[in-house]
Amino acid sequence: MVSAPTPPSADPWWSYAVGTAAALRSGKEPPTVAVHGPFLNSNEVARLSSPATYSRLAAGDGNYERAQAPFMVNPVLMAAAMAGQGVVNSRRRRDADRSSQPQWTNYRDAAVLTTNQRLMCSRPQGGWTSFWYSEMAEFYPDPHRRAVTMSFADDHTPPLQLAGPAVPAIALWVGHSVYGDRWHEDPRLAALLPSQASQETTTPQQAAERPAAASEDGLTAEQQAWWERHRPRHSRHHSSQGGLEL
Repeated sequence: MVSAPTPPSADPWWSYAVGTAAALRSGKEPPTVAVHGPFLNSNEVARLSSPATYSRLAAGDGNYERAQAPFMVNPVLMAAAMAGQGVVNSRRRRDADRSSQPQWTNYRDAAVLTTNQRLMCSRPQGGWTSFWYSEMAEFYPDPHRRAVTMSFADDHTPPLQLAGPAVPAIALWVGHSVYGDRWHEDPRLAALLPSQASQETTTPQQAAERPAAASEDGLTAEQQAWWERHRPRHSRHHSSQGGLEL
């Protein structure tokens, strides 16, 4: 069994993801987040509002514009021009070959709404881009690296990658929406359960400080309140959650 790395003491997004995983595993009702602005479907609810670093997997077509040497009567100047043309074309060909290889690009910060049906990522020019779970072909959560990658059916849109402190929570909610109550059977998401995720002893002072730290890091009031109600707590008594009570 591979355990998750010990998170920094001031990592409220990781704590939120671990607490949420434990609460969902014990059958707690998922919370909803109020959304103001974009309209959701009648049967759609938001689970999380968070920041992330957005990128897409894309590649160029390998084409490039060939440089043409000007015609010159002087053979010496003509030879020099042709040599320069060869250097320019060689560089352009290398650049085109390099750009034709798939690579993560279009990096930018984005606001992300995670609902029970899709991810909604803000666009720089305004509005939102939707990535529907029903159109996903592959799902690669990686809580350890704080990243999640998704590809889509028929390659109708390039693969999406989100990264950042809040991404373990985003991946958890996506997995819960896609797999339902079987989300914990994915070992990558199960790494967020308290039995696998590293837990730290919390002093009263740390417990008092954590809500403020979480608020500063971007958790909404609803998320913070729900986490405080359901997060794992150390107990002296043994329980089915490995000594943690919810």
